Amino acid sequence: MMGSTAPEILKAGKGGFTLRVRSEAGVTKTLHSLYDPVEEARRLVAKASLDPAAQEGVFVILGLGLGYHVAELARRLPRAVLVIVESEPAILDAARSLGLLDGLPAGVRFVVGQPPSEALRAVTRAQLEANMAPLGFFCLPSALAAFPGYYGPIVRALEKSVSVRIDARLRYAKFRHSSATVLLMGFPYFLSREIERALETLGHRTIKVPVSKGEAGEVIVARFIEAILAHKPDFLLTVNHLGFDEEGVLTGFFRSIEMPVASWFVDSPELIVKGFAGNVSPLCSIFVWDRSYVEPMKRMGFEDVHYLPLAADETVFRPIRLSTRQRRACECDVGFVASSMIEAVEKWFGRLRPELRSLADAWAKDFAGTRQPMEAFCRGRPEQERRLVEGLSAKERMDFEAAVLWKATMIYRLSCLEALRGFDLSVRGDAGWAEILDPQVRRLPRLDYYRELPLFYNACKINLNATSLQMPQAVNQRVFDVPACGAFLLADRQEALEELFVPGLEVIAFEEPDELPDLVRHYLARPEERARIALRGRERVLADHTYRKRLAALIERMRARYA
Repeated sequence: MMGSTAPEILKAGKGGFTLRVRSEAGVTKTLHSLYDPVEEARRLVAKASLDPAAQEGVFVILGLGLGYHVAELARRLPRAVLVIVESEPAILDAARSLGLLDGLPAGVRFVVGQPPSEALRAVTRAQLEANMAPLGFFCLPSALAAFPGYYGPIVRALEKSVSVRIDARLRYAKFRHSSATVLLMGFPYFLSREIERALETLGHRTIKVPVSKGEAGEVIVARFIEAILAHKPDFLLTVNHLGFDEEGVLTGFFRSIEMPVASWFVDSPELIVKGFAGNVSPLCSIFVWDRSYVEPMKRMGFEDVHYLPLAADETVFRPIRLSTRQRRACECDVGFVASSMIEAVEKWFGRLRPELRSLADAWAKDFAGTRQPMEAFCRGRPEQERRLVEGLSAKERMDFEAAVLWKATMIYRLSCLEALRGFDLSVRGDAGWAEILDPQVRRLPRLDYYRELPLFYNACKINLNATSLQMPQAVNQRVFDVPACGAFLLADRQEALEELFVPGLEVIAFEEPDELPDLVRHYLARPEERARIALRGRERVLADHTYRKRLAALIERMRARYA
């Protein structure tokens, strides 16, 4: 790049102007003819090979100069999206000072003074916005000669993209074989391992694309392009829409190349995608673990929404013969494993304006005693409160509802544990429990989900479950994992519990926290009855509620819609 040396504007012999610059090598170079720069631009463009497909796609012009060739290309490519990449802001200033850019179409995009990697990202963004339209480019020869270190890498990258016709190769027929190839969003999430193992056990092939939180959509897109070209997947699978950006860059990319997406929500989808309309796509199938979210997701614009509950990985959660040391470390009459919600409550309340915090706190106290969707709860609030919340922006309302949900869940879980004061109770979870729980209750650190939690479930005489209030109807992971261990489960009654199990025979359910003491005393005194119920619960999980069953159902739905 030129650094601080300004370009020199010179008059051309036949009218017009040319530009003299200091090159990367430190020598002066002229970017246009000293005699007739307009005719020179016509000859350069006429000699260039312009792909007919790119003439209605995205066309990149490398090197602005004073814009003579840009004007000629704009005339010849009236339907193309023009992206002009210029390394030097001073060159753009010179062209503008002479008025030579005034006649360009309004939609021309300028990428000026950006590193080559950023310039390529801007090109990718333009392609995405144009539904992965064909790509073409023209490089001003004098600009390449003057600044080869800048334009050279961009030229090579664009040559590769144009030669392989990526836009065409990314579109192909899906589900042509009995086994599927599934592209997995490679986020470190607790379901990732279960999903990958279940798909491979079913005979399907999985391709993981690593994605990190906070990465730009265009960076992620480049990674997916490589994976799609190499493996030709049938669809992408993600959990909780992980990896998708709020602006919808990734969604637009998959829609443009006709790549089906399956997003399995195992947390409230309204707290994840509500308000981000750019993520809605006819090629995105939504699977929700709570039936109450089916209609809200359809109202948001998703066309294909299905109920798909959680399940168990029976290779991890299974009956285990405990050693004396393991039993001594884990055994108790009643075990409870969960987050205190302290961290979540602080996070979401911290996002609220001060005047909304007291309202969220009041709502949480009332919501803790109910089992209904947030939308229905909101309709039942006093009119003044309801109007205030309904008038919030989509983002503010999402934050408000999250704060209410997590605070209400904290209150509800604490009420269940307080009802069991005096019993041999062991609570495993985060350090936040120390702030809210009776000091007499045994509090122990978190357990590793895969190595330690199965041991704990096997050691507890009674495993207590108190469902997060973001689940109006659904059951959580523990409802499947505990019975899979052949262990006894005492869970709060959810509508889905009665669909998935037979309460009273396979699990035991309670309606209100104050029922817990009598139920715990009853089953502690009857170990044989506990064992029979636990055995039947395990048989139900193995028959109907494994991740292999869930992923087989998901694949069948995707094949039916997109084959």
